[in-house]
Amino acid sequence: MARDYYVTLGVSENASTDEIKKAYRKLAKKYHPDRNKGDKKAEAKFKEATEAYETLKDRKKREEYDTMRRYGAFAGGAQMGGFDSGGFGFSPFGGGSRWTFRTGGAGNVHGFGNLEDIISSFLGGGGRGDFDFTHQAGPQKGADLVSRLMISFIEAVKGTKRIIQLPGVNRKLSVRIPAGIDNGGKIRLRGQGEPGLYGGRNGDLIITVEVMPDQHFERKGNDIYSTVEVSFIEAIKGCRKQVKTLTRTVSLNIPPGTQPGTKLRLKGMGLSVGGVQGDQYVEVKVTIPKTLTEKQRRLLEEWGE
Repeated sequence: MARDYYVTLGVSENASTDEIKKAYRKLAKKYHPDRNKGDKKAEAKFKEATEAYETLKDRKKREEYDTMRRYGAFAGGAQMGGFDSGGFGFSPFGGGSRWTFRTGGAGNVHGFGNLEDIISSFLGGGGRGDFDFTHQAGPQKGADLVSRLMISFIEAVKGTKRIIQLPGVNRKLSVRIPAGIDNGGKIRLRGQGEPGLYGGRNGDLIITVEVMPDQHFERKGNDIYSTVEVSFIEAIKGCRKQVKTLTRTVSLNIPPGTQPGTKLRLKGMGLSVGGVQGDQYVEVKVTIPKTLTEKQRRLLEEWGE
């Protein structure tokens, strides 16, 4: 059967955006590859959850998905790929070929026959209604193909290369992922889509890059955010802590009297993209002991007087 995104996330069809986000965060935390190294089943679950979340969190994508789902477009055992909002476009997640709706060229739609037949079936079958599918006998650009590729946070920061399977055909391509690409960034490979008609040029392959969350870092533009934990006493007296950056581990000075939630800047330790150098901001989290000895309690009481 086709994968149902609502079932994947464990939410109802009427779930709010917050409910969808909460369900995804729970699954992402449980099946994250960093917590399940070498576990292929966990990796597959993580990809499925991310694929579902990327569709249902976006209002337009969700509306299109719900429309296709309502009309039974996923029935009959077709394996569903990632949903793309550029027309009714479905694509493989992470390069694995399943089936793909084309985004604007001539020919059949993989898995469903001619686009005319699909729209006709939505209208009740049989007639064309008010739609005119007459071809002009001139050069026509081939259809663009869409795909999705999942990479790690560090791969997005440093750049990487991947071998992908072209959607719908038995052909592989080497794709260079540029350093600093952000989540949702697109890579266009010109001429790697469907062949053109009547002398028209080939379509393109458009790859949407999905960046997996990282346990240590969060990105906002070119800036990087992380956290460091200090004890109650360390926050009062001040200390030095070892902190990971994108390139190395540095010694960070925690000034005496640092308050919980304080953000300390590591200048120039963020990303450099488009000629703009970002910084890293380290949020200080103060851990409060849950239990105290009698001596500790007495000293705190004296100190507070």
